[in-house]
This record gives sequence, structure tokens and C-alpha cells, in this order.
Amino acid sequence: MTRSFLRDNQVSLALLLFLGVALMSGCDAVYRLLQKEGAEEKEILGEIVPLEPNARVEEVQKLLKLYGYRIGKVDGVLGGNTRQAIEDFQKDQGLKASRFVDFKTWDALTRFERFGLLVDGELNAAAIQTALKEAGLDPGPIDGKMGKKTQKAILHFQKLEGIKADGNIGINTLTHLEQYLSEKHP
Repeated sequence: MTRSFLRDNQVSLALLLFLGVALMSGCDAVYRLLQKEGAEEKEILGEIVPLEPNARVEEVQKLLKLYGYRIGKVDGVLGGNTRQAIEDFQKDQGLKASRFVDFKTWDALTRFERFGLLVDGELNAAAIQTALKEAGLDPGPIDGKMGKKTQKAILHFQKLEGIKADGNIGINTLTHLEQYLSEKHP
């Protein structure tokens, strides 16, 4: 036998062994090898069934909408509008634009929860008031209510930070507010 024949057989055997292990590991292992972002999305969001609502998808949609992205209706269905919004968000955040909710995208979507600015995908008025107070503004009592004093402080904060002063709390305002808070550790 020639040396090249033995080497070819060793390569073939290694390839067969690799495929055998991959197939025995299940479809998820093969999927992870072929489509990393899709496998990560499945891990984060669970099984996605076309046209069926999914609670985690609804959470993603709520966050994207809060951040100012057009997703259509918040319905938990992972359709074209949501995929486009995910891609736009990824581009704006400097992430790989895969249109999948991978680990890096999930981390970016939920980053404000680490500072308490969002709880369950909703704005946390008390944390916003605390950040405004730390920024040297008077949001009124830290009572978790978005009253007139808090609204006025938000507008003032936006002007001071050089962001669009519209009173809406989107991703830009949250990014500036987080600087005045420390991360919450469980």
C-alpha cells in the first residue's frame, strides 16, 4: 500500500468518525455547527413555530419597539418585520447583522435590565428617577411615577446630553441614563 492511500483512508476514517459523533449527538449539534446564530436563537427563544405566538419573541418585540424599531404588532410571531427590526438593531449596535437573536444580540437587547432601567421589558420609572437625580436634576420624589416633574427632568436631561429632547425614553436616552447607575447584581 502506498503512503497516499493510507493517508486518504485516515482522512476518510476521521471524517466518518466526526460525522458519526455529530449524528449521535443529535440534530442540535449539527445545527450548531452549520448555523451558530440560529442555534443560539433556539436556545434563547425556544422552538419557533411559524404563525404561532411565542412569549420570548413577544419580549424581543416589546424591547425593539421600546427602542424605536418598527416591528409591526407585538404579537409574539417572528415574522418579516421583526426579523428586519432585529437586523436594524444589530447594525445600529455594531453587531453581525444575522437577523437572528443570538447571544450578543440578546445581551444588547436586555442590557438596560442590568441597571434596573427596564424590568420585564417595561420602563422602570423609579430607576429613571434615580438616574435623573444622580445626574443632578430634580425628578421629584422617587416614587416610580412618571409625573410632571419627572417628565420635565427627562426633557432637561435630553437637552443637556445633546440627544433629541422629545420626552420619550428610547434607546438613546436609556444609554445616557445608564451612565448614572451601577449594574444590579442578583
